[in-house]
Amino acid sequence: MVTLRLIFPILNKSLPYEANNSNYLVFWVFGVLAILSFFFPIRRPMWQRRAYIFAEIGCLLLTRIFTQVGLDLFLFLYLAKSCFLLRRRDVIITVVLAGIAWHIGFAWWFMNAFLSDISNPIEEQKALFEERVKIIQEAPQVLLADMIFNNLVLYISMSILILLLCLTLVAEYRSRQQAIALTQEVELLAADLERTRIARDIHDSLGHTLTSLDVQLELAQRLYERNSNKLQPALDTAKLLASQSLQEVRRAVTTMREETFDLNKALPQLLESFTSNPSITVKSKIDLPQLPLQTNHQLYCVVKEGLENIRKHSQAQVIHLRGYASADAVILELKDDGIGFDIAKPTQGFGLRGMQERVQLIGGSIQLDSTLGQGTCIQIRIPR
Repeated sequence: MVTLRLIFPILNKSLPYEANNSNYLVFWVFGVLAILSFFFPIRRPMWQRRAYIFAEIGCLLLTRIFTQVGLDLFLFLYLAKSCFLLRRRDVIITVVLAGIAWHIGFAWWFMNAFLSDISNPIEEQKALFEERVKIIQEAPQVLLADMIFNNLVLYISMSILILLLCLTLVAEYRSRQQAIALTQEVELLAADLERTRIARDIHDSLGHTLTSLDVQLELAQRLYERNSNKLQPALDTAKLLASQSLQEVRRAVTTMREETFDLNKALPQLLESFTSNPSITVKSKIDLPQLPLQTNHQLYCVVKEGLENIRKHSQAQVIHLRGYASADAVILELKDDGIGFDIAKPTQGFGLRGMQERVQLIGGSIQLDSTLGQGTCIQIRIPR
């Protein structure tokens, strides 16, 4: 609107319409506001954000006090912008002070305009009115263009403001829906991970023991049918296995509830079941640093699974377990001198896959080396 009023006299000298000082003031105010619009100091210090808002509102107050151009729409726009830059208390203070200053400025302009009008003689006002009527009669396109442009600017400004507000609300709604969907996916993923963890724990803590218990109970049934005197040892073994199962369940529950879990004490206790077997020699050297509870629990289960595999498949006579820390990793090594196996052949057991999953879960790596007739070595590395 201001640009149109300034350009009209320049492009067409015949038009009896000239820009006044108030138009030039509004033009320069718009220029300053346009420059400020390229900056949005949302990450700047609070005093700079306050100065930014006050500078914009101050420019608008100049047009309110010294011109008849109403820029109320821009005032509301900058008040809305302050909500993104200032704290709630500062926003409330800004709204109150801006409202008071805006209405005082309007009253100041109105009184000056009223006093200026009544100070002019009636003949001068009549001549000025006749001159304006003559201008409208000689160049009605100026008045028409001014009215159209004023309404067009107001319509475009309000439309842009409403569209931006609606688009912001729609974007916020979509982001909330996406956040809800992501939360649901995370919950489902967490449930899947928990089911996988429970499956590993059941397999590692109870699977082997219950399998042995089933074998002993089946043996007891057969011995009972034969009235054999070997029934009592089989029942004693079954009772021992049942007790071990209960201990494993209690240990798993206790581990989940405990805030600390000392792997340097837990691993030697785990090896005691092998030292009771005279045909197997166990050598261990464990000196591990303090690790997170989850890491300790997963490493314990991995070592336990490795020992069960040695018991069931390796036919080993000597087992070496070593745990130590290097400059960049925590290392666990489990070796045996058993029959070994061919790594190239795929294995279908859940145990080895469970060991790999546990190590990956704590961000580590597992290396398996085995040769037929030369035993097996499992090395686990956890970055520090």
